[in-house]
Amino acid sequence: MRLFIAGVAFGVLAAGSAFAQNVISAHSGVVHYVEGTAYVSNERVDPKFGQFPEIKQDQEFRTEEGRAEVLLTPGVFLRLGENSSIRMVSNKLTDTRVEVLTGSAMVECDDIAKDNAVMLLYKGNSMILVKRGLYRVDTNPVRFQVYDGEAIVKGESGQLTLKGGKETALRGVLMAENFDKKATDDLYLWSNRRAGYLAKANVSAAMNLRNSGWGSGYYGSGFGSGYGYTFASSLNGCWRFNPMFGMYTWVPYQGMGYSPFGYNFWSPGTVYYYQPSNYGSGGSYGGGVVSARSPVGSAYSAGELGYATGAARSANVGFSGVPSGPSSVGSVGTGAASSGGGRAGGAGVSGGTSGGRGR
Repeated sequence: MRLFIAGVAFGVLAAGSAFAQNVISAHSGVVHYVEGTAYVSNERVDPKFGQFPEIKQDQEFRTEEGRAEVLLTPGVFLRLGENSSIRMVSNKLTDTRVEVLTGSAMVECDDIAKDNAVMLLYKGNSMILVKRGLYRVDTNPVRFQVYDGEAIVKGESGQLTLKGGKETALRGVLMAENFDKKATDDLYLWSNRRAGYLAKANVSAAMNLRNSGWGSGYYGSGFGSGYGYTFASSLNGCWRFNPMFGMYTWVPYQGMGYSPFGYNFWSPGTVYYYQPSNYGSGGSYGGGVVSARSPVGSAYSAGELGYATGAARSANVGFSGVPSGPSSVGSVGTGAASSGGGRAGGAGVSGGTSGGRGR
């Protein structure tokens, strides 16, 4: 099966990687993770390790008794609650438009590049996501909320700009009102957990890139040149497949990125300065309101993330010994055990009870 991922054309991930693969796409709409039952059009999503179906333009995607995560432009994650549905109006990176049909959709924007655009739609209303932040659309009650960031809302009655802590009804006259960001629900808490898993996968992915000789390239225009990799993503970062976690994660090209849930995303140039205490400390971006409650909010040792600390950080340990995603994520493949004795079998796109364990 040909594999698709938003905005990136990858070469081989790393020498000897059991899950190395080519991924070529210039579109938003990759179904990255599913818990329970979900459908692209009328075809049920059948999770398989390392395979991620694509929601094509004008196709619908829906959940039943389950939740799902969809990759949009690099650094932007759309998550659906139970009994929710969307339609991919446009899957171009420069013009990503997603219509929310039913239920609830939450969008985590860790980065929106200048050359990309993300817009949510609902019955004649359009919501343009201007800055990185956290956004949500509900159809019962009908509303749009900005937990953090900034969005421009347009409707028949005019338009308004919403910032953190503001919401508007999507029926009748648009009007900015306050809402309680601390009044969370299952979709919010699940999105927080997913953000933590992705941030954890980012650390080892960024270190693996650095160990492969990519660190200096992330500071200049020659990023990735000379290493057999070709990128066609945004100027600010890319999706990166982490084979031992069985998932993609966002890797900034330089500096650091921040999740509105309070997690850090490291580039190969900055991950060298990573300390376990810096992971999941919460509040780095200023928008996280429940990050301290997250089960992945505590520090992870360097060994758990697949590399050594101190002087040994420069050793090319790659993904050896990296555990799979947390047991609550589940696995859909067996995979080979890592040489470091870490758990094999990544989180994939399926809910489950535990990842396969290396022998």
